[in-house]
Amino acid sequence: MNNGTLRIGQASYTDRGIYKCIGSSAAGADTVSVRLYVSALPPVIQQTLHENTSLPEGGTAYIHCTATGAPQPVIRWITPDGIQLTASQLVTGQNLVVFPNGTLYIRGLGPRNAGRYECSASNTVASSRRTVILSIRRNPSSAKASITSSSPQRTDVIYGSKLLLNCVATGEPEPRIIWRTPSKKLVDIEQKQQRSRQEVVRIKVKVATYPPQVQGKDQRTVRVFYGETVTLGCNTKGEPLPLITWISPTNKVISPALDKYQILDDGTLVVQKAQRFDGGNYTCMARNSAGQDHKVTRLEVLVTPPVINGLRGTTNAIKVTAVQDQLKLVDCMAKGTPTPRIMWVLPGNVILPAPYYSNRMAVHLNGTLEIRSPKTTDSGQLACIARNEGGEVRLVVNLDVKEVVKRPQIRGSKTDSLSLTVGNAMTLNCSLEGSTLPHITWILPSGTPLRSGARFSKFFHRPDGSLIISNPSIAEVGMYRCLGHNSGGLVERTITLSPGRKAEINNIYNSPVSVMNGETLLLHCQASGEPLRLAWTLPSGVVLNRPQRAGRYAILPNGTLAIHQVSVYDRGGYVCRAANEFGSSLLSVSVIVIAYPPRITSGPPSVTYAKLSLCSCYCRKIPATNQVTLLCITLWNSVTSLYKK
Repeated sequence: MNNGTLRIGQASYTDRGIYKCIGSSAAGADTVSVRLYVSALPPVIQQTLHENTSLPEGGTAYIHCTATGAPQPVIRWITPDGIQLTASQLVTGQNLVVFPNGTLYIRGLGPRNAGRYECSASNTVASSRRTVILSIRRNPSSAKASITSSSPQRTDVIYGSKLLLNCVATGEPEPRIIWRTPSKKLVDIEQKQQRSRQEVVRIKVKVATYPPQVQGKDQRTVRVFYGETVTLGCNTKGEPLPLITWISPTNKVISPALDKYQILDDGTLVVQKAQRFDGGNYTCMARNSAGQDHKVTRLEVLVTPPVINGLRGTTNAIKVTAVQDQLKLVDCMAKGTPTPRIMWVLPGNVILPAPYYSNRMAVHLNGTLEIRSPKTTDSGQLACIARNEGGEVRLVVNLDVKEVVKRPQIRGSKTDSLSLTVGNAMTLNCSLEGSTLPHITWILPSGTPLRSGARFSKFFHRPDGSLIISNPSIAEVGMYRCLGHNSGGLVERTITLSPGRKAEINNIYNSPVSVMNGETLLLHCQASGEPLRLAWTLPSGVVLNRPQRAGRYAILPNGTLAIHQVSVYDRGGYVCRAANEFGSSLLSVSVIVIAYPPRITSGPPSVTYAKLSLCSCYCRKIPATNQVTLLCITLWNSVTSLYKK
């Protein structure tokens, strides 16, 4: 079958023997042998094996030959002249016939029918023979009635089946045969109207209710895990109550006295702690006086070969690295049915079973090998072997013990943030140092890893560890991780690419800025945005970029415009422009240069104060100013009025 199962239809005794299953692949081959036992019973002829009988000439003979066995035996008769007859076979020119039950019927007996008759009952197991010597007596002109042949005095018949009782009588003239049933009813079998005398034969008939029937024959296969207990049912019906007998796969009758087996009152067979050799066909035989029946149950003991660490195959190899003087655990977890036995084989053919404990090495119950303070001399090939009833598997471990190595160090900060410049190639640096050259891997925002020298879409991981992003777009924003590792450990540096923002100016001027002639003027322009370009436009239209110095004008690194020794010619509007590729912002400032400060040229005249009187102050406006505030003070130092124009 597709799953490798061998199916034998209508198994016979000739199918017994050893069957071998061979599984092979490129990795090797394995075999398993199964011994097949076919349960059978040899034929048993129910009549005596040797019989001499004498019958009168012209009469009728019924020579019985019934047999039991498994499988059902085949009945054959051999006549004195060598003719072979089987059931229901007619031979032309002969007065012989064999009934289906094996009885040989001969009518019109004559001298030629005398001799040795042999009945053979055979099946696939064996054969049995019965011999009958038949002699023919010549009849006188007149002979008294005589019963020459009849059925056995005790006959068993199955309930509901056909009952055939023989009663052969001879005499001259032909006798009249009368049967009387147990109910005292007379049955007249009239052959002739005349008879010379009467002879009686009594036959006792016992009717069995019904023969044994074993139920649930369709349940042919029972599976049990190795080491567990299993029950094999044998539910029967029959009258009288059938006797249950179990036959093992070795074709031996199972004794309930054995510790291995137990037969319950209902006929159930209990198999304790199933082993691999317990598998096979178990036959339940049910017998009573009406017949027999049987049921064959196949027991499969499930044995699974070991599997180490979930790895399939009989041999697997792995590489394991250990650090000198640091505890190392090497797993060898084996699963299977039954539980596998584990052992480690070290270099030099040193065998350590599980469990095993010593000062420097230990093998735990689960198969894990523990090496305390490993040395470089421990490097080599080790093998973990797991065995059970299902086979053997091994895990080959190539152990490499290395000296202590410090993990890499990052040059610079572990985190950084950059603004993405659309269309301009960007370089993300990741400089590491260590005693052994670390391996650098970049993890893109999508999770895609890039090893040294690898290219992917717009990305190129250069051998020096830097990551080049060609023609970046807004889709490339996100966090980029640089992983550096060696045998000493792992370090990580993250760089976050953010989309660029429009340049912004953060300060404002709500009113004009006044400055005295000859002083230094500072105009602030606090801008943000990456990258940032900043420029000041003077009232004369001259543009100064940061950083730049031109005569009395200078743009400081922070964007402030400094004008030294301001003159009236520096008055007017100043514009600060902050720009980057995402946009620009403007700041306008009006500057007023005061040539000389305001002063009062004449004081107020003397006045006499009275209630509800007016106070007048006189002043002169200084050129180039737009506003003058006057404070008039009386002789009593009280504020009288405040004017703003």
